[in-house]
Amino acid sequence: TKANVATALQMVSWGVQVNDYGNAILDDSGNFIKVKGEGVTEEMWLEMVAYAADKGWKGGNYKSLNLPFEPKLMGQPKEIRERMIKRVEDFVYSMLVNIFNAKDTADLAIEAILKANSFDMGPKATMVEDPTEWSEAKIRERAAFLTTDKGPAGDFDD
Repeated sequence: TKANVATALQMVSWGVQVNDYGNAILDDSGNFIKVKGEGVTEEMWLEMVAYAADKGWKGGNYKSLNLPFEPKLMGQPKEIRERMIKRVEDFVYSMLVNIFNAKDTADLAIEAILKANSFDMGPKATMVEDPTEWSEAKIRERAAFLTTDKGPAGDFDD
């Protein structure tokens, strides 16, 4: 499953229903499901949906709402902003503990940081391909065999 982390957290903060991995859950019409009483106010959500509809935005394009709505989102009452923050906090905690199985691993992380004397653990993987196979000439040679005509339909933004 694919979810852009920033977009997922944005949706979570707005009160959009997401699965455990951060993918938005859609209704039967393909629209986002706003959880009543969570995230932004219902009035703000309706304004955001109307703006997106006016722009012809659906799905992944909703991430573009952040820029025009940032002042309005930041201007919501403190209790609304705090519930947005809390929702993100709860989502991230649940993902770390239940999906990534990171519960009770802080001691291991601290030990690894101290051992490396840095937060950067370095690469875990070793080189698996010969770098000479990835010269500009060889990349161009391989690219010549790619099928690039995907037709006029489709949203290739992501």
